[in-house]
Formats: sequence, structure tokens, C-alpha cells
Amino acid sequence: MAPSRDRFSSLPHSLLSTIVSLIPFKEAVRTSILSKSWIDIFRSTSNIVFDEGFFVKDGQNYRIRQAQRKCFLEFMTLWIANHIGTVIDKFFLRLSIPEKAKRIVRKCIVFATKHGVKELELDFCDPTLDCYFTTNTNCVALFELPTHVYDHTCLESLKLFSCSFVAAEFLNFNALKEISLGWMEVKLTTIKTLLSNCKALESLSLTRCWNSDDFDLGEENLRLRKLVVDRCMFRSNGRYFIVNAPNLRYFYYSGMNNNFLIIDVRSLVMEEEVLEFCIEFEGHALFLYKLVEDISGVSILTVSNYLLQVIPSGSCFLRMSRSLTVRRLIMETSLDQYEFLGITFLLNRCPELEHLTIKLGHPKKYLEYELPINFNLERFWTEHARAYTCMVYTLREVEIKGFKGSTNEICVLTYLVTIGRVLRKIIINISNDADVDRDGRMDYYLRDMTKKLMIQRASRDLEISIC
Repeated sequence: MAPSRDRFSSLPHSLLSTIVSLIPFKEAVRTSILSKSWIDIFRSTSNIVFDEGFFVKDGQNYRIRQAQRKCFLEFMTLWIANHIGTVIDKFFLRLSIPEKAKRIVRKCIVFATKHGVKELELDFCDPTLDCYFTTNTNCVALFELPTHVYDHTCLESLKLFSCSFVAAEFLNFNALKEISLGWMEVKLTTIKTLLSNCKALESLSLTRCWNSDDFDLGEENLRLRKLVVDRCMFRSNGRYFIVNAPNLRYFYYSGMNNNFLIIDVRSLVMEEEVLEFCIEFEGHALFLYKLVEDISGVSILTVSNYLLQVIPSGSCFLRMSRSLTVRRLIMETSLDQYEFLGITFLLNRCPELEHLTIKLGHPKKYLEYELPINFNLERFWTEHARAYTCMVYTLREVEIKGFKGSTNEICVLTYLVTIGRVLRKIIINISNDADVDRDGRMDYYLRDMTKKLMIQRASRDLEISIC
């Protein structure tokens, strides 16, 4: 047998550096143990991730954590000093309590900008603080963006978490396409200044930010293609969330509704929308009804169990008529009985639906209300749920994630199999819960059940797979 050869080591150094830059930084570091030549290769990677979490582990006492943190800071210092590459594409730094390591942090940022970094992410969040449930005065940015960064014209992506900045200084970021901000105050005037100064900006993401103003961007004609508002806190009496972005294709909203009377996202070409409201508010049903009507042109829609529970609770539910153009629907649900009407409402309103994903989670009940119509919950899926248009003509694939074999889950699965006339594939992902599939009993039960369902299936082309 011919001796095995190390084909990788025979490749040019420049090509190996490119390969190492394409893999996660943690894996790139591990390549240094292959041979002495690989030490120089991993040092030339253009994708750098300095994550305190790789060194400091939860559950340790204070002294051990401080020693681990010290090792992390020493690793960053030595790595920068020995780096042999010429260009940095991505630079990520996550470090809590940055004020105790300001010199090293600034040195890392200078290193990144001097090497022409294109994607810069700085995360200084305090992992013990949850801005979502604290007062604004306690949620203060823990670090300030160094002034030299404002002169760095190569940036295409900038992500700042608990890192304050001066929006008026963003005058040189002509190539900046993406901005992500989190865990700090971001006023509406700041957002408007960013949008005005960064002419090429296409993506704006706000995560756990707090704001003293209404979110009103209705007068601006934004170039944004992606907008994310994730668990942010606006003023308690805020009334408007308005965005005028004709080219917006992706909109994500998660968290408190902040008592908005209007959520108006104006777009001509939006393809995907994610709605994950989680807090009860007055006028909820009518508000959600209008919101669903306003997104009638979206092709991909994700909703949480909050919408599924709340939208049937008002009288407006009985007179909904507008259809959605949704082709892919993702529902986060526990399939409890108080979500049934919301699920069937969406199936009925999505006549072009082709792909349905059901993400099963723990039950969450938000409201106490009487259902707008009377029906027998135990026989809901056999008597009330109908053969909606999508079930007859378009729905071809269903994926169920976190399946545990509950009665309601079995009822929904049976409904899909026996009503879906053009279904071709159902993928069942069993829950990772150790108590669910002990000794493989769940897998055996599912396979026996699917054999029986296949006899009753409405589509002869249907395949059911269990993962």
C-alpha cells in the first residue's frame, strides 16, 4: 500500500490561508496542532473571533473566572502581536466589563482597522443584565467606540452592542451596508442621522435597545432591504411604529408591542415577515387583524403563538376576508386548544401555501377569553377544520419540529395526512427531550402510527419521514 500523503500541506500558503479563513476561528486555531507550518497558516486567517466565552466558563468561582479572563486577554494580545496576514475581512470581539481592559480593547480595534477590516462586531454586553426588564437608567453602554474608527472608510458591516457612538461622525462610511445596534439607548434622531449619513445602508437591526420616542420613519424614503426590531423598549405611551421603505424585503419584529396604535411598514416588494409579539395590550385583536391585512403581499411569514391565540378573540375575526400570498408559513406553537382557531385562520387565509413548518414549544397562555364560535375541542380537527384551498391545491411539504406525540399533535398530523390532497412530504423531528423517546419507544410508536395513517392518506405521493 502506498504511503498516505498530506495533500493539504502541498498547497500554496496563500490558498491554505484562504481555506482557514473560511472556517470558524475556533477551528482555525485548532489547525495549529497539525504541524509547525500550520501555526503560521492559522495566524494569517482573515476571519478573527475573540470570544470571552471560549475561555471563561459559567459555574466557576470568582477566582477561577478571573484567571480564565486573564488567559483570554493574554491570548488576544499574543495573537495580534504574531499575526502575519495583511488583510482582515471580519473581526469579532466579545468581552464583558470592558472598562477593566480598555487598553487591550483599543489595541484590538486599532489592529482591525489598520488591516482594512470590512465587518466589525464589538459586543460588550453585561451577561447578568437584561435591559428588557430594567429601567433605562440602568442600561448604559459599557464602552465607547474609539474616534479613529470614524475615519475607516472600508467598513461594510458594523455591529455595536453596549458600545456607544456618535451618529453625526458616520460621514465616511460610504461602503457601509449593515448596521446592528444593541443593549443601549438609540434615539429616533440617532437612527435618522445614521440613515442620512450612510447612503449605501441596506440592513438595520436593533436588539434590546431603548428609546424615548415614537418609531416614526414615515417621512423618509428609506433604502433599507432588511429591518429587525428585536425586544426593544419604546416609551410607555408610544403610539406609532411607521417605516416607509419601498425596497424592504425582510421585516422582523419581536417583543413588546408598546401599546402601538399603528404598525405601518410600507414596502412594495417585501418577501418575508416575522411577527413575535409577546405582551398583552388593549385592542389586541383589532390591531393584529389590521396588521395581517397590511402584510397581504408577503411570501414568507413567521408567527408566534401569541398571534395564534389573540387574533380569534375579537369580533373582527369573523369578518376577515383578505387572502395572503404567503407560500411558506412558520408557526411557533404548542398546539394547545386555544391556538386552534388561529392556526385554521392562517390556513384559510393562505390559499397559495406550499410549505408549512410547525415549531412546537412549551405552552404559553396570554389571554382569558371566550371563543367567538362554539365547537367541540376534542373533535375540532375532524369537525371544524375544513379542506382549505391550500390543503387541496398547493400545500406540498410539512415539517413538524419538537414532536412529542401528544394527543393534539397526533390530531393535527392526522388532519394533515387525511386532508392534504397534494402533500408529498411530511418530516417529523422528534423532540430531544430525554423523557420523550426513552428506549426508542417514541420512534417505534410513530412508525406504527404512520403506517396506519398512510392507509388513510389523501395524497398517494405522500412520504412521511421521522428524524
